[in-house]
Amino acid sequence: MASLADLIAAGMVAVNDSVEFTFKGNHFTAKVLRGGLVGQCTLQRPHETSPQTVLEGVASYTSLTAWTEACLQDVLEEYYTRYSSWKRVTHVQSKRTMGDLRDQCKVLNEHDVDTKGLYQEIVRLQNTITEMNTYIERLFSGETLSKRTWTFPSVCAKPQTTPVPSPDKIDSSIHSTTQTMLLQFT
Repeated sequence: MASLADLIAAGMVAVNDSVEFTFKGNHFTAKVLRGGLVGQCTLQRPHETSPQTVLEGVASYTSLTAWTEACLQDVLEEYYTRYSSWKRVTHVQSKRTMGDLRDQCKVLNEHDVDTKGLYQEIVRLQNTITEMNTYIERLFSGETLSKRTWTFPSVCAKPQTTPVPSPDKIDSSIHSTTQTMLLQFT
């Protein structure tokens, strides 16, 4: 299971990025801190014009779940709610849910690859392509649209490393032949 620290390590989320969620019209925001912590929380209530700092007594939370539970229970006094933080908390910079980012991070991590997660990522990418094509078609038809940007984390294959044999396992005849060939080309 990928954590917020794993998302930072994968470059999908950065320190000082913002996360947010809304519950019954109350809009909570926080910053992602080093080590995958969450802190600097604010709340904007439905009929207020500016946010207020909340949860000042705690320097940071160790997970999204701990943060959302504190927001719901300590600030709003909502004790009996089932709230899936990863599905409902949004990464402000990418405009994607943290669960979506976590699923993609799991696909990128070669140790956690599972077929279901891989197909979820394929479906997400197909939906994005469909959305982009629709946007382009609307532009070509003359519709005036606001500028739209799509962000994608860099997906680079990890380089394959070939183990170097120890010197005692190298065939000396091949070594000298290779060395002679290389010296002829220089």
